[in-house]
Amino acid sequence: MKGITSKHADYLKHIDLWTKVDDVCEGQKAVKAKGKTYLPVPITFGDGDKDRYEEYLDRAVFYGVTGRTLNSHVGSAFNKLPDFKRPDDLEYLDRNADGSGRSIYQASQHSLRLISKHYRCGVYVDYPQVAPSRNRAEDKLKNAFPMIHILKAASVEDWDHIIVGNQKKTSFVKIRESVATRSADGFGREIKDQYRVLRLEENETGHVYTVQIHTQNEKGEWIEGTKYTPTDYHGKTWSYIPFTFCGAVDNTDEIGNAPLLELADINLAHYRNSADVEESGFVVGQPIISMPAVTTEQYKIIQKDGLAIGGRSGFPTKVEIVQAKENNLAKTLMTDKWAQMKEMGARLIEVGSANKTATQADNEDSVQHSVLSLAVSNISEAFQMALRWCAKFSLPNHDLSPDELNYVISQDFNKPKFSEERAKRLYEACVGGNLPWVVWYQYEQTGIFSEEKWEEIEKKIEQRNDGGLE
Repeated sequence: MKGITSKHADYLKHIDLWTKVDDVCEGQKAVKAKGKTYLPVPITFGDGDKDRYEEYLDRAVFYGVTGRTLNSHVGSAFNKLPDFKRPDDLEYLDRNADGSGRSIYQASQHSLRLISKHYRCGVYVDYPQVAPSRNRAEDKLKNAFPMIHILKAASVEDWDHIIVGNQKKTSFVKIRESVATRSADGFGREIKDQYRVLRLEENETGHVYTVQIHTQNEKGEWIEGTKYTPTDYHGKTWSYIPFTFCGAVDNTDEIGNAPLLELADINLAHYRNSADVEESGFVVGQPIISMPAVTTEQYKIIQKDGLAIGGRSGFPTKVEIVQAKENNLAKTLMTDKWAQMKEMGARLIEVGSANKTATQADNEDSVQHSVLSLAVSNISEAFQMALRWCAKFSLPNHDLSPDELNYVISQDFNKPKFSEERAKRLYEACVGGNLPWVVWYQYEQTGIFSEEKWEEIEKKIEQRNDGGLE
């Protein structure tokens, strides 16, 4: 019988890959701490040569290409502030969207980091267990707000779904959480795991969403907490779980390879080549004593008495100081992998041909976009869904239009190259009175065409024609 600690088969299949990309993104310290996991012992060392392996590991150099690529891509995706529209009652999301101090912008950045490293993350909205309020003022006094939690793939250990009619609905989610407690004197700190289990249970009226916490007692036994049923603003139960996976390709529960996995693998291979280059350089750099004509009897004397270089008494055989020839094979392999990593990092953001969801296709005319832009589009969809769940928890009317409640991350990642031809045409249009001069000036200064709507541009043209200042 499987217990609370059991894990989904797909989780067990991918957890080691998620850990590997985490270590690579963290950098040299984390990679070297894993020792032989990422830098195997060369066969020539032998099993017992521990000191030589420690030197081999110490000389190896790990270049944090994957981590820097991740930071660069997140920066590119958020070089413009996402378009966030919300009612005043959800103003707190600007400051603290996930309960740990991250704004909704930082929470979406965190989501992109997790998706890049692990292929997906979980997006879950919950509301604190408090007595029903008579109005919004009471809610604020209780500091009761719905929160958007971003969960690592490794934290969602099990999940399942059911088919209701012709729809696939999430019916079970098991989340591992870490809870820190202070000792009685206030100086000690202990971290314990607990499990939050979200279920969609069937009753006489349909399906209802429930939550249950499992904790460990002093004996290490898992104890079931009281199961409770969250309700929306009007006190009605939920007919679905306010949880969704957010992935690199789509927002289903299917798992693929993380966008950064291949880059991390090449980064580790480059690290192993680096270790061989440094080892080779150390060995080749040491002069070696050579005695090409030594006899067996002379060799026994050397073993017994030793051989002094520069001593007053000579030795009756030819003695030479030689040096091994340089071996550039490992260095060449490093150079090749460096080029591969640069190409692969760029390819994650270049225009590609991945498939979009129906909503994404409606929002844009083209289906040509990069791996990064697809992930960003999926995050926008997941956050829009989470915002509607927040509204359902805390607003009397949660059926809001996109103009009232929306979250969209820009997919204009790369700054366009400045075009002298385009600047010339803009200048001519301004001279002809078809554009205001501010459009040409902005392009000259930034290389970016004005994002103002045509109605605003027309007003500036009219203002100039009337003799006013732009």
